[in-house]
Amino acid sequence: MPYIIYDLEFTVSRNTRYSSEIIDIGAVKVSQNPDTGLTVTDTFHTYVRPSNKSVLSTDTVQFTGITQKDIDAAPLFPAALSQFIDWMGNEPYYMCSWGPDDRNKLISHCRTHQLDVAWITNHNDLQQQWSRAMHKEGKFRQLGLAQALELCGIEFDGTQHRALDDAINTAKVFMHQFDKFKLESNCAADDEGVASKVVYSSAVDDEEKESPFGNLANLFKAKE
Repeated sequence: MPYIIYDLEFTVSRNTRYSSEIIDIGAVKVSQNPDTGLTVTDTFHTYVRPSNKSVLSTDTVQFTGITQKDIDAAPLFPAALSQFIDWMGNEPYYMCSWGPDDRNKLISHCRTHQLDVAWITNHNDLQQQWSRAMHKEGKFRQLGLAQALELCGIEFDGTQHRALDDAINTAKVFMHQFDKFKLESNCAADDEGVASKVVYSSAVDDEEKESPFGNLANLFKAKE
């Protein structure tokens, strides 16, 4: 059962008319090899063109390093998500992210675009588990990815706030401290009450544009 370690980057918006949108998806597939143990077997990356506001703000470019040229050539969220799901494959998997925001944003985007969320399965927040493991006594606080790498004695590889680089570094922590994580089985389709959260923005929530879950026939053809 592979482990999908992924990361998302979002637009940075100070305009309350717009909520943040996913503009970058990066992921690493980690598999258990009988001879070598946990190994990275594949990577995935795509930029995502925003649906509501296609021109990136200066804050977004400065924070992520993603350029307008990158976005102009990128697919919209439904097409980007289809590529991501196809890459994950038909075999059951665990999904892991550093913090809860990525899962919440995936759910809110699927709601906005009337896409099913049943593919978001066995999702685990590595940041919460790792932070609790490191602070068994005293006041609990969330540890950033850079702090986790430092505690593991691992140098950050790449550029922060780039989805694939952050996913690769999260995977390093995951593999280094694999025995510290207790992965849960779950499915987002069974948890429709999960609230959408706006990240990097005080904007109106995506749920104000929420539609009932629908099926995009082409999206999951590869799964059938």
